[in-house]
Amino acid sequence: MRTQTRIDHVDAGSPSVELMSRTDLHGIAEVMNLPCSVSVLKGKSALEHLNRSLTVDTTGMMDKDRLDGFLCNANGRILDRLMMCMIENEIVLVGNYEAGQATREILIRGVAWDENITVMNGDGAIAHLRLVGGAPNRCIAGLGIDPNEVVSDHWTEYGSALLSRVGFNGVDAIDILVPTAECAAFTTLLEENGAVVLDASRREFVRIELGMLDHREMNEGFLPMDLGLDELVDLSKGCYPGQEVHARLDSRGRSTRGIARLQLASEVEAGRIKLPSGGSLVVTASASTLQETVALAVLPHRLIEDGTVDLGGGLVAEVQSL
Repeated sequence: MRTQTRIDHVDAGSPSVELMSRTDLHGIAEVMNLPCSVSVLKGKSALEHLNRSLTVDTTGMMDKDRLDGFLCNANGRILDRLMMCMIENEIVLVGNYEAGQATREILIRGVAWDENITVMNGDGAIAHLRLVGGAPNRCIAGLGIDPNEVVSDHWTEYGSALLSRVGFNGVDAIDILVPTAECAAFTTLLEENGAVVLDASRREFVRIELGMLDHREMNEGFLPMDLGLDELVDLSKGCYPGQEVHARLDSRGRSTRGIARLQLASEVEAGRIKLPSGGSLVVTASASTLQETVALAVLPHRLIEDGTVDLGGGLVAEVQSL
């Protein structure tokens, strides 16, 4: 690790300074420790093999490139969401929590008899942190990192950690991959530069407020299009499991349902809810404070456009598109 130097100001005119759209986030940054799985591929044709398996074109990946995509089944539904990093001759796949073993088995089954590809289990070796708040750039600048060098399609090295930029509904965030053995020390550096570590309840509330999807949404219950994640599907790249289903949906214009945030006066449980007006929606997750409950739900587009939905029992939710 470099010796950290604390700074207290970043030029507000810098293009990397965030424009906040929400006022309930920490003024500098909050640290989210996100459960994940980790797999590693290596071999001369590993990128080509991934290209046959995933929804995005991996063939052009270079050292330290970042690429995000899905592993889907033949029905187009999500099996895993993978955040990828090319490190020399290995490809690190950071996937959904507890999905790693199933993903590795699928990737191994797809290896042709004449290919020399190794699929390795890296679960527990790497921690995934996410820095979000009013000024996460100020926090990483205090470590001696130039915020302008942290971009969305590349991983920036800082000692043994890797940083990349990501956005959620107008809010800037920074993904950090760090060896699990060094996670506590790295988190302490972030705290020394103004960040606070979220507890589980606050982490879930922030995740829902910002529309950060995880394994509770990105799973076999849904298509990428149900979640508004069409940008992680490249229909021009060639065949992959689920491509025919995705192409049919694309030709129709859009899926019949989408994901939205619900704001309610009382708690709601995750699961399918039958609506008094007919039909149903699926609540994937919810979190409550003393003032309100927020939830993520997949529901028909017409209900998102209406702006409210009656859940029955006198409970009406405000529907906010992501």
